[in-house]
Amino acid sequence: MYVISLLRDTVAIKPHELGKDQLAVVRRRLNQRLANKVVPDLGLCICVYDITEIGDSYILPGEGDCRASVSFRMIVFRPFTEEVIEAKVIASSRQGLTLSLEFFEDIFVPAQKLPEPHVFEDDGQVWYWEYEQEDGEPPAKLYMDPGKIVRFKVIDVVFKDLKPDLTLEEMKNEKSMEITGTMAGTGLGCVGWWTTEDDEEEEEEVEEQHHVQVKEELIDMGEE
Repeated sequence: MYVISLLRDTVAIKPHELGKDQLAVVRRRLNQRLANKVVPDLGLCICVYDITEIGDSYILPGEGDCRASVSFRMIVFRPFTEEVIEAKVIASSRQGLTLSLEFFEDIFVPAQKLPEPHVFEDDGQVWYWEYEQEDGEPPAKLYMDPGKIVRFKVIDVVFKDLKPDLTLEEMKNEKSMEITGTMAGTGLGCVGWWTTEDDEEEEEEVEEQHHVQVKEELIDMGEE
């Protein structure tokens, strides 16, 4: 779900900050510039992991800022294909489900990727899985309504380079990074469908762990 990417950027240090701890100043400036922002073809930047190198500083004519080329490692959110993730349903429509990880909400599961057979209720604008029961009982309606915690499998991560002059309405519809997933498969869908009481007790005792990959290539962010 997360990777550590090696990046390079040029950081400007204000004159009143020159007497402070330079590592702390550079880290703060980088987080202000990149944290919670999507870098095309990389992912959503979370925070600076560490600073590997601060190059020579220079001052441009007519400016008071001190500039330095900095190499650093950034923790980046970018799920890999086939990864299974838990998220919350926040919206439902005939097109499918929109999911949220609290810090990232551009996750979409198309209707054709929901468990089969699936049915959409117009009254409540919700999807349910029509689950066939044993012993001749009528099919159970297993709802996937907003607020439910679900598991989905990542099938694609799409990046789009947005124009800087978009209107507010266009910004709502355009996504700089969007994850497409599927809930059609054993173990996918609402967590409650597959979780027993014993499983819930075990999950409470085990701390959740995320695999962090190291992305080796150096990505030059350009001057600030």
